[in-house]
Amino acid sequence: MTAAPTLPKAAYDVLNVVALKKMVTVPDLAGATGRPEDAVTEMLSELTGRELVAVAGGAVLPTDGAEPALKASADEHYAGVRSDPAVADLVDRFETVNAQFLVTMSSWQQIDTGGGHKVANDHSDAAYDEKVIGRLEKLIRRLTPLLDALTGHDPRFAGYPARFAAAMDAIDAGGHELVSSPTRDSVHTIWFEFHEDLLRTLGRERTE
Repeated sequence: MTAAPTLPKAAYDVLNVVALKKMVTVPDLAGATGRPEDAVTEMLSELTGRELVAVAGGAVLPTDGAEPALKASADEHYAGVRSDPAVADLVDRFETVNAQFLVTMSSWQQIDTGGGHKVANDHSDAAYDEKVIGRLEKLIRRLTPLLDALTGHDPRFAGYPARFAAAMDAIDAGGHELVSSPTRDSVHTIWFEFHEDLLRTLGRERTE
């Protein structure tokens, strides 16, 4: 079996976003990586040549070879992160915060009417929704030490706080679809991508 390629860091960053989003456009890739579109296009040409991405109808998708390449590359690029005891301690705390996040998202989608019965949240109770949003804000704040520690190893992790802030600003302005929309850069989308990114960075598997 041919060993998975180890990618330069810039190529890893681009492929990582493609894998996280599953399907993405060049402008969105440029925004997510902070690189000019022409540089992203050139990188995609290299990744296509390696058969790690496919481009169809203006959308970029990961191939079956993407994950092995990302794993091999993360093993090299993030050895320092994995050996940092401060990061390890914060990651252990994150598992608790993540479990609370999942419960909070469930509370956004369904209302417990008592006796173990739940009904879909029709979002007619503004006070209830505001309480859930308040819990989300607190959970995002609890990510700050971990994100700061990761950013100290790789500045690209600074993108997550900015995305969370933009989503929460939109929610505070009435755009409640930014709580859980699967097609927008919602709190749920950002959190899910961060968790996947964190696991890949650390070389860990998802447990829940």
